[in-house]
Amino acid sequence: MTLSFLASFLTLFGCESCQDKKPDKVEKVKVTLVVILASEEGDFVDKRLKAIAEEVQKLNPQLKSFHLKSMTNKSLTPEEKASFSLVDDKSAVVIVKHGADSENRVGVAVTAPNQGEIEYRTVCGKFLPIVTRYQTKGKERLILAIRVQPCQGE
Repeated sequence: MTLSFLASFLTLFGCESCQDKKPDKVEKVKVTLVVILASEEGDFVDKRLKAIAEEVQKLNPQLKSFHLKSMTNKSLTPEEKASFSLVDDKSAVVIVKHGADSENRVGVAVTAPNQGEIEYRTVCGKFLPIVTRYQTKGKERLILAIRVQPCQGE
């Protein structure tokens, strides 16, 4: 039996393992966006924000108080755009550029109030704080903390 005959036979009569596989299901990425209001007054830090507050204060030591305003989850497919409500009728737009890559990083683009689009790759499962330029009428600085999941191996 020649190789070309075998290939023709399999093509004609089918071979499950020889046929092209259907494309894998597009994995959704769960995006968690935490809205934080920080101020130079007082010294209250919500216990859920302790680690984020410490990171933010490394570059912004004048920020002393950190309040959790809201936390929202949305599941997005790559290139899907979602709007997240923030404060004062403001919103942020998040786009998942790609799911977890070989380095277990997810591509994300974020557009926050008074800022252009920020595109970055982030590790799965950890919050990345973004200190925005937006201040509320009460002089509180808007901070967004963004986490993406699932990660490879989870």
